[in-house]
Amino acid sequence: MHKFLKMCAAATFLATVSSPILPTVESFAAAKGSKVILLTVSEECSYCSIHQTAFKEEAAKLGLDIEVKITNFDPAEQASQVDQAIGQKPDAIVLWAADASAIVPSLRKIKNAGIPLVLTNSMPDQKYEKYWDVFTGPNDTGNGESAAKAMEQGFKERGIESGDVFVIVGQPGTPPQIQRLDGFSKTLEANKSPIKIAGSQPGNWDQTKATEAASSLFTQYGDKIKGVYAQADNMLAGVIVAAQRANIDPAKLVLVGSNCSIEGITAIEAGTQYASVLQSPIDDGQYAAKAVADVLDGKMGEKTRYLPHEVITKANVKDCYAAAGKK
Repeated sequence: MHKFLKMCAAATFLATVSSPILPTVESFAAAKGSKVILLTVSEECSYCSIHQTAFKEEAAKLGLDIEVKITNFDPAEQASQVDQAIGQKPDAIVLWAADASAIVPSLRKIKNAGIPLVLTNSMPDQKYEKYWDVFTGPNDTGNGESAAKAMEQGFKERGIESGDVFVIVGQPGTPPQIQRLDGFSKTLEANKSPIKIAGSQPGNWDQTKATEAASSLFTQYGDKIKGVYAQADNMLAGVIVAAQRANIDPAKLVLVGSNCSIEGITAIEAGTQYASVLQSPIDDGQYAAKAVADVLDGKMGEKTRYLPHEVITKANVKDCYAAAGKK
């Protein structure tokens, strides 16, 4: 039986005895020594790798016993890994969903197995929130909203009254890809913005693929393009390369990224990138480790724990330094 279930059974028993004194939260402390399986998506993207390292380091401080299973954004493989994890009967599971829709049956399985579940980084549709205990990570819709506001701010500062932009999205089907695009496009629409989205292509969170996607879109739309929103700074680095190859000065475009990675910081300081949206992979990993420890310790807290999504420009770029490990 899982430690969490033992904890709940003890609580039920104590609640039925005659003594009016209920146990304190501290009496249920179960996190230390608990077996936790982290199901994550990749080690190839730098953000994912930093998130995993931060999670494991924070979990070690909290006394958790961690096992990691990795899939390269493969929903079918992740479903198989969930089945394996359930069979191992861990005390809790921490899951970074590879696909917003495909993960739902697996969430049901974890719930039915009675294993506490913390979702990290990527939130499926909130109508399924009964299947998880806590979500920690970015508000990806809010992230997209901040990116749209940054784009509008950049157009205003550059004296561009109207124009087209294109979007380089992440891995199709992943919650951040869906929700960031939704937040970005709906904010422009709600503001009746003169900025129009001409098109989009996936960069799959990869700089090389983003370069190829941006090259195609620059060829298609040419000088109609006044700005680009890439859903991650490493992909925006690919957009900058593509612009330069097309003899377009990236400093004259309004380029907005996300995540505050080292690529974004460097480009913002160089003047080739206008803005990013703060999202720290270190905080992301640490939030998840703390949340699963709280769940195992029986501590009640917020079910949804979002990271901040501050707009970052050259004026406040130092706010990104900690997120990227820059001093």
